[in-house]
Amino acid sequence: MHGRQLCALLPHYQQLRQREGLDVLCLQEDLVSQEGRLSERIAETLGPGFAVARGEMPGLALVYDADRVHCSEQTLVPLPRLPSLSWFERMYIAGGKTRPKYALLAELTPRGTSQAFGVVSFHLDTAGCNLHRRRQVESIADALCQRGLQHRFVACGDTNAFSVRRQIDSLRRVLAPLARYGAEDPDVTPTHWFGRQREPKLTHRACVALGRLGLDLPRRYDVVCTNLSALARGQLRTPASDHDLLWARVSS
Repeated sequence: MHGRQLCALLPHYQQLRQREGLDVLCLQEDLVSQEGRLSERIAETLGPGFAVARGEMPGLALVYDADRVHCSEQTLVPLPRLPSLSWFERMYIAGGKTRPKYALLAELTPRGTSQAFGVVSFHLDTAGCNLHRRRQVESIADALCQRGLQHRFVACGDTNAFSVRRQIDSLRRVLAPLARYGAEDPDVTPTHWFGRQREPKLTHRACVALGRLGLDLPRRYDVVCTNLSALARGQLRTPASDHDLLWARVSS
C-alpha cells in the first residue's frame, strides 16, 4: 500500500532478521514519502550493514545485508506493457492509464564465496489477463538466461494472478517460465486480502467495506520462487498491509 503503514511493518522485518537471519528483502512498492524513501528507512531500521539496490524507475528495490552478500550488478528488466485499459481497469489503476513495467534483477554473491546467484523483485500488472502476466514472467526468465543466472536464482514478488476459480492452477501457469528452470513456490495459502486495503481510491474503499462484511476473495498472489535449495519457508501475517510477508531460507 505504498508504505502507508510502514511503521507497523518495520517490527516484522526486525523480528524476521532476529529469528531467521534476514539477508535480502525484496520490495515492490518502494516510493518516496514525507519521511524519505521507504527502502532507505527499512535499511536504517535493519542495521548499519544494510544497503539498497534499486533502479531509476521507482517502486522496486532490494534491501540487503552488505556484510553478508555483495551486489555486483543490478539492472531493470523491461516487461511487456499493456496497450490500453478497459473502462473497469481505469477505475482502480492510479492515473487511469498504462505505464511501463520493470523487474529489478540483481546479481549477489555471499561473502567468502564465488557462487553468484540472481535475485529478482517483480510486481506484475494488476490490469490485463493472466496470459499477459505470464508474458511478463517470460521476460524475467529470458533476462536470467541472458546473464547465465537461470540455474541459480530467487524471484520474489506479486504476481497479481487473480482467478475466481482454480486460482492456484492459474498461478502455476503464470509462473511456468520460471518452473522450466526448476524454480517454484510450492505453497498455496492466501497472501492477499482485498479487505485489508487502505488506499484512497473508491474501488479500494469498497473492497474494504465488503471485506468487513465477510465478502473477500483471499488469494495467493505473492511468491518466493527459487531453484536453490529451500531449507525452510514461512509466512508472516502483516495486517498493516493487504499482503502478507513471505520468506525462505535458501542454501546458496
